[in-house]
Amino acid sequence: MKNIHRIIIFIIISLTVLSMASCSKGMNEVKKDKEILSNTISLFTKEVIELEENKAQEREEYANITDVTQEMYPQNETITSFSPDGKYRAEAYGTIAEITAGGLFPYEGVRILSADNNDVIWDKEPGGYTVSFIWSQDSRYVGIYYTGRTWGESIVVDIKSKKSISLPELDEISSHFGASAKPQESRPDPYFEICGWEDSETVIVNFRWTKADGEEFNGQYIFNIKTNEVVYQ
Repeated sequence: MKNIHRIIIFIIISLTVLSMASCSKGMNEVKKDKEILSNTISLFTKEVIELEENKAQEREEYANITDVTQEMYPQNETITSFSPDGKYRAEAYGTIAEITAGGLFPYEGVRILSADNNDVIWDKEPGGYTVSFIWSQDSRYVGIYYTGRTWGESIVVDIKSKKSISLPELDEISSHFGASAKPQESRPDPYFEICGWEDSETVIVNFRWTKADGEEFNGQYIFNIKTNEVVYQ
């Protein structure tokens, strides 16, 4: 479309210049100028049309490649989890086919919706290679566990405030156990997974990471999302 506008502007400018020049030239010279201008416009128009056709062909080829890519790789099945009171729905949806790890493809996103009208309460993109949900008994909170290539992380979403709550990070948890549990610097591979709720505001978290000596360290703690208190099991 921009190229078509350029053609129109070019023609207008050319005609204006020709009109001004014709005032000081004879009829033969004006006729010759018109022929030159006509040939130039035709050539310019042809080049622009070819350019637009090439762009259209490239867009079509890209669309075909996208379709083939989607056919080549399996699409993630949507993961759905309803709150205990049935008012909310958590889901992991979509597939990011451009990247993979161990044959898995990340989910496009994770979101919490109202079950009655599908209004989005909270969302996050991208999702993770694997995703799981676990609701509090009162349906106020939902724990979300999602994984990357070499890590697993959990957060809690507060349905009322529509905000996420972070859990304690690796440095904080590992420091509790001292030097013997020090994580490996290059590949600690930490995994923190919410596995349940002790009560409506306290999550139970399983954790593991690779220590400096190459051995795996694992354990469990409970975390109060209102007081931020951590109790190790």
